Amino acid sequence: MMKKLFITFILLLIIIPSTYKAKDANTLGELRSQLASYKAKQSATNSKKNQTQNEINENKNDVYKKQKEIEDNKVRIKESKEEIEKLGVEIDETKVKIEEIMRNYEKSSGDNIYLEYIFGATSISDFIIRYSIASQLASYNDDLLNDYKNKLDETTKLKEELQTREGELDKQIKELQVAIGKLGEEVKQLSDESLSYKDQISSTEELINQYVKMGCGENEAIDRCVSRHTSSSSSSGTYSGSVSTPSASGFLRPLNRGVVTSYFGYRYHPVTGVYKLHSGVDIGGNSEGTNVYSIAPGMVGKIIRRASCGGNQVFVYHTVNGTKYTSVYMHLYSINVSVGQTVSAYTVVGTVGGGTTYYDSCSTGAHLHLSMATGWYGSTYVDYSTYIARLFDPRTFLGIPSMGVYFYSR
Repeated sequence: MMKKLFITFILLLIIIPSTYKAKDANTLGELRSQLASYKAKQSATNSKKNQTQNEINENKNDVYKKQKEIEDNKVRIKESKEEIEKLGVEIDETKVKIEEIMRNYEKSSGDNIYLEYIFGATSISDFIIRYSIASQLASYNDDLLNDYKNKLDETTKLKEELQTREGELDKQIKELQVAIGKLGEEVKQLSDESLSYKDQISSTEELINQYVKMGCGENEAIDRCVSRHTSSSSSSGTYSGSVSTPSASGFLRPLNRGVVTSYFGYRYHPVTGVYKLHSGVDIGGNSEGTNVYSIAPGMVGKIIRRASCGGNQVFVYHTVNGTKYTSVYMHLYSINVSVGQTVSAYTVVGTVGGGTTYYDSCSTGAHLHLSMATGWYGSTYVDYSTYIARLFDPRTFLGIPSMGVYFYSR
């Protein structure tokens, strides 16, 4: 029985993915909901970032207090050392007297050291006076020795306690500094997420405005509206290519020359050092300002400007052999197109950047990052996770040679 259930389960895993077809259309209303979701996530991220920053500030304040206590303790340790030195001087000054007293103590017991002095009295009254003086002197010497001993013990103990406390504070400060470092990384990550949402919000708002201008209905499938718009643009003569008809050779390369410097797929990021998906292929070998072309006829669907990771980005919608694709051009120095603009395979969508664009922290030099995904990101689907799931290696269609080998034509 268990074997039959297992076989059935395996068959379901095989059959369901091949027969299930995900919803391949989104409306303007759904896009507005996605925009609201981005804004809510950005708000939550900013709130978390502020909370983390407050925690950093509290830890920094705690570090300051502990450092202040260490400085105060160092002053007290210094004072203790000075007190010990002062007592040492006082002991040296009375050294002869104390040594004499100690020798007398070693030779006798109790107050016998003073008997000779006492019994040298010449009269009863002299005896009484000598006895009184001897008693006071003995008491004074005992008190003097005890006082020195107690002061030395107290100052030595205080110095040791302060030094122990300093060690504890140093350890606590190091722990707080480690915590501050981790929280700082968290703030940076949250800041990057917030900027990412900001980019998504900006590009989505621009996309919504464009769809409204196209006359897309609130509940109309966006890809149907876009197709209708591009078809009408083509028939009016304002469209330089055709969304439904690819060039004779299929996709073209985005540059006249170049060399692959990084493949599509998981890798350790050269800047952040994090192991994550590299969403496209990097093409180097060109200086900043080199023309970047659309890889096929289509329509500009999304634009992201000055993203902290990716810089200027252009998303173009294509239909090749009846299949919808999105091409993405990242790290652009300049953007030469606008959302809703129809393009041919020879339209310059922008220029190579990534070298001097200070705001783009994810680039180590001038190059083009090209991504490709199935469907129209922002039209047939709007969720970022769906876009990531639909990415594929651009080299599949572009015939770009292996890493390190230059190409010299499109």
